[in-house]
Amino acid sequence: MAQAQATLQPLLHQAGVAGLDALRQAIALSDQRRALQTAADAAQQAALAGGDGMALAALQQEVDASHPAQAALRVQDIGHELATLRPLQDALTAEHTEASAVLARIAGGADAARAESDRQDALAKMANAAERYIQVHTAQRLLKWAIDRYRETRQGPMLQRAGQIFSALTLGAFTRLSVDFDSEPLALHGQRASGPPVGVAGMSEGTRDQLYLALRLAALELQLAQGHALPFIADDLFINYDDHRAQAGLQALADLSERTQVIFLSHHAHLLPAARAVLGPGLNVVQL
Repeated sequence: MAQAQATLQPLLHQAGVAGLDALRQAIALSDQRRALQTAADAAQQAALAGGDGMALAALQQEVDASHPAQAALRVQDIGHELATLRPLQDALTAEHTEASAVLARIAGGADAARAESDRQDALAKMANAAERYIQVHTAQRLLKWAIDRYRETRQGPMLQRAGQIFSALTLGAFTRLSVDFDSEPLALHGQRASGPPVGVAGMSEGTRDQLYLALRLAALELQLAQGHALPFIADDLFINYDDHRAQAGLQALADLSERTQVIFLSHHAHLLPAARAVLGPGLNVVQL
């Protein structure tokens, strides 16, 4: 008895009771608590499994916001809907079964084999057409590139020289001249240092004057190369030029004066200092 009481004493102390009767009640309450906890865990798992992935707190909020009477009515409505949909389901099932049987009969017949043969033939023709299109399209792109490259590299010497003079006259605003062979009639463009080419109509009046001067000087240089040294007479070329471009124009005339005589008529006295700065002592000024 003493040994049994010594064994029970720690249990009594752990349970917080003084006697065996109280310990029995505590054990019974503990068993009841475990059973309730197990039932609560099972209920929670069942709620989560049927909650469409919602958290337990969200499910609790929906339950708190719902009314049992309305839930019962909704269950009744769902029952009526199921009773209405079951005949439709049965009819669709019968249609599906019949369609499957028809498909099975077609799949085993000559029509199916013929249709499959036609499909394969169409696929082969599509592949051939696509391959032909790629070849023709690639050839067309390469041909256009070759034509553009030839035009770019084989432009006339006059146009090339005019582009160099035009670039100098515009102080590098335009780098070269090009001809648009795709337009009808052919169109002359100036290529800016950055940006798309600009047609003659899109240039300012001063820039057009510089373009025309560049073309005239380039044509004169070609004529001089053939041995016909004619003097170049100009009358107030730089009316629409600013000071910097006027100086560039005078430099172009100075370059030309090394090959033929240049006579420049002007009533703008402010050009004399620029002309002397460019031409130096070789300038001959005649007051009229």
